[in-house]
Amino acid sequence: MGTLDEHLEEAGFEGESAIYDSWYQQWRDVEAKVEKLSMMDRADMLFDGKVTINDISAEHLIEVRASINEQISIHKKMIKENDVDADPDDLEIWENRLASIKDL
Repeated sequence: MGTLDEHLEEAGFEGESAIYDSWYQQWRDVEAKVEKLSMMDRADMLFDGKVTINDISAEHLIEVRASINEQISIHKKMIKENDVDADPDDLEIWENRLASIKDL
């Protein structure tokens, strides 16, 4: 959702995103609950892929796959460039997430 939010912000919120529009309230509800957690618990929930938003239509699934592929590309690039924020574990999380939805 963070990446989708960034893309829409860059576009002046003129673009459309089926999953952003559909999942926005769920995301805000999860975000409010996560904000109450300690910093480490918050990171564990959000960055380790432990938060899942359900109710995926075929249209949403296409957009989700594209978003995951974008995250994979970003992490591969950071690793290749030896970026200080590069983390092979993060790449693996996104690759596993993509693999888990390939057959849906």
